[in-house]
Amino acid sequence: MPKQFLLNPDGSIPANVNVQALEDAGIPLVMPTPMPRASGMVAVEQEPQQVDGVWRQVWVLEPAPEQIEE
Repeated sequence: MPKQFLLNPDGSIPANVNVQALEDAGIPLVMPTPMPRASGMVAVEQEPQQVDGVWRQVWVLEPAPEQIEE
């Protein structure tokens, strides 16, 4: 997965972040999205996708691995 910088949940950028340095390094500013939850599934983060000019965090649900009984 390429490097990315997650913004604050409201889309703001923390005050101590050098945005120009991130842009120069090609690191996109990504809007976080809530991690989905479902019984028997695990959320796996994917590469961010650009929607209407905004990079967004992407999740997919996959079946949870079976647990080994001891």
